[in-house]
Amino acid sequence: MKIPYGWVREFAPLKLSAQDAADRLVNAGIEVASVTPVAPEGLRGALVGEIEAIERELGESRGHRLLLCRVRAGSQRFSVVCGAPNTRAGVRAAFAPPGATLPGLGAVTARKIHGVESQGILCSERELGLGDEHEAGLLLLDGDARVGADLVEQLGLDDHVLEIEITPNRPDCLSVLGVARELAALTGAPLRPPRIALRESGPRARDLARVEVKAPDLCRRYTLRVIDDLKVAPSPAWMRSRLRAAGLRPISNVVDITNYVLWELGHPLHAFDAAAVSDATIIVRRAQAGERFVTLDGQTRTLDDSMLVIADPARAIGLAGVMGGQNTEVSDTTTRVLLESAYFDPATTRRTSRTLQLKTDAAYRFERGADIEGLLDAGARTAQLMTELAGGTVARGVVDAYPRRRRPVRVRLRMARIERVLGIAPPPARARRILASLGLGVRPRGRDLEVDVPSFRRDLTMEDDLVEEVIRVWGYDRLPTTFSRGDVALARDSETGRQERLVRAVLVGAGLTECVTYAFSDPARAGELGAPAPLKLLNPLSQDASALRAHPLEGLLGVIATNFRKQQPGVRVFELGRTYEPSLTGDTSTAEPRWATLALAGARTDEAWHTPAATVDVYDAKGLAELVLAAFGMSATTRPGGRLSGFEPDSHATLQVGETVVGEFGEVAAAVRAAFGIPLPVFAAALSLDAVPLAPHAVRYAALPRYPSIQRDMAFVLTDPAATAAGIAAAIGEHAGPLLRDVQVFDVFRLPEGGRSVAYRLTFQADDRTLTDEEINTVHARVAEAVSRRFGITLRGN
Repeated sequence: MKIPYGWVREFAPLKLSAQDAADRLVNAGIEVASVTPVAPEGLRGALVGEIEAIERELGESRGHRLLLCRVRAGSQRFSVVCGAPNTRAGVRAAFAPPGATLPGLGAVTARKIHGVESQGILCSERELGLGDEHEAGLLLLDGDARVGADLVEQLGLDDHVLEIEITPNRPDCLSVLGVARELAALTGAPLRPPRIALRESGPRARDLARVEVKAPDLCRRYTLRVIDDLKVAPSPAWMRSRLRAAGLRPISNVVDITNYVLWELGHPLHAFDAAAVSDATIIVRRAQAGERFVTLDGQTRTLDDSMLVIADPARAIGLAGVMGGQNTEVSDTTTRVLLESAYFDPATTRRTSRTLQLKTDAAYRFERGADIEGLLDAGARTAQLMTELAGGTVARGVVDAYPRRRRPVRVRLRMARIERVLGIAPPPARARRILASLGLGVRPRGRDLEVDVPSFRRDLTMEDDLVEEVIRVWGYDRLPTTFSRGDVALARDSETGRQERLVRAVLVGAGLTECVTYAFSDPARAGELGAPAPLKLLNPLSQDASALRAHPLEGLLGVIATNFRKQQPGVRVFELGRTYEPSLTGDTSTAEPRWATLALAGARTDEAWHTPAATVDVYDAKGLAELVLAAFGMSATTRPGGRLSGFEPDSHATLQVGETVVGEFGEVAAAVRAAFGIPLPVFAAALSLDAVPLAPHAVRYAALPRYPSIQRDMAFVLTDPAATAAGIAAAIGEHAGPLLRDVQVFDVFRLPEGGRSVAYRLTFQADDRTLTDEEINTVHARVAEAVSRRFGITLRGN
């Protein structure tokens, strides 16, 4: 928002430069993005000139009638050729004599036009760099402008503009008066608001117009004034200049006055051409679904029933809080206006503005919260200026629809609380003056203060808000420097953090790359994975991110698909993340299981002359999952099948520790791969971190064996499908006794006559002696007999 500093100084007689004032505001929490001069760069030497006479006509050029004018600027007179349509004797206009410079045109010199020397330029707004207006003609000045005066000073261009960025909680600073109030409080200067002295006459406003609010929840207050006998004309030069400095385009005196008061007091207003309002009746209602409306910018808008409109008995005439309608626009023929000053619901205004993509200065203020009590002053100030600058007469009184009045906000401020929060407190009298300078009503209550919060400070609701007001005006530099008391404890990682760090270290050490994917999910892909119905987001970013992840592998499968599209032959990735599912327990009715997932696809290793070509298989996924469990001192058994969907049924198994399921692994189903666009087999594992201990197992060290080990092999012929290699290995360990150190399957093949041959290698070792063949042969025979009898299988070679 652009605030001319000279305008601010009208309300607070500050002795600060514009830059110093900006620094004070920044230190008090009001951000000033820039301080720039009002005068366009390159404008120098322009004066107030008076056209004394039109000496003769020189013909036409490009459709314009060229006139030779005698121009007076101070004690000097110049002959100037001008083709502007509003050129006439007696007017005072912007004039650049020879030697002056204009933006974009450079130095002005005398030159011949149609054979006549033109000594300077009578200027339009565009030639002065003040705006785009050129076809309307010269920039005319008020009749009391001093001839020969410096144009920059005359138009108030010897000023600076503060570009202020206001946070949403401070709508009170969206005005010149609001900024002046802040600076007056910060500097101790007196605040002098614009004096409102409204003269009313004639009939009463309520006899000339009527207001009916049909949506009081969206419009808490609506006032209407009636101004008659208006003469629509250009605004005076000082107002046009001030509006341009604020970034606004002058239109006409009636419209410019509403914009001027908007910037001055911060409250939006709108003037309806009374002749275009049916029955002089204003109805504030919800829009009808599909209702069409043409706004002031000439665009046809389609409305819905969440929007609020200003209407008459026949049709809509304005979008409440956003923009007026073309059907009641003030024109050159307007003589009576109905002046609106109202309070509209911030959320509704914002929703309407965003839905229709219609951003206006009025909507910007209404959606941050207007001053429901200050709207009366804004309406009176506007009516006053219309009488002064447009010759209007104001009907007596105001039509005020205010069904539910604002409740006063009163907050007690304890001096002890200020000291407790800040570590320091000003004297009570000083705190009282600070709050009073901000426009707050303050009464002493012993050593404490009782504060009435005005309606324009919607951000002050509790005691600590007032503490902040005191310190930002008193000065943050007054806060004492204190050192923390007590010992400073070093930051420590959480137990889950240490658990995840160990998992990360194991898998990175095994050559996998960690990935971090979004927790959002595509319901279509989640459906292909066979995951349960995902939790839907209320306000999703897009359709493919409209739910929360329900299957632990969804993120990694997307990563693998991306890598294959980028021609990566082998992918080995893992992720530590969460899934989200409904839960009947907990504060949020949602459970968030934690997972360590890994996925492998393509080549097992990079191609090299010394490495045989090989692709990953399901045992790679199983081995990596077991490697993670081993880091926590866990040894898992394998059971066919599992609860997680998305795996091939004949290549899917569960990892169990005791009776606890700690994870699953297998080959990703072909249909799932097709949904993700993955051409090669993918093998994956998912470990439940909630089922894994938070801390790793204690590492125990043992001395190296002093005596050698002995190995024996035995192979069994299995004809019964119910006999498993793992069950046989367990039986071997049970019957071999304490000398057995290890048992491993080292060979499996199918026999031509049917059945399978499974070969085991048994390692024996003693801590106190070297074992003999006789000892081991005895154990070997005992194990072979017990296992053969238990499973009904045959030892090969017998």
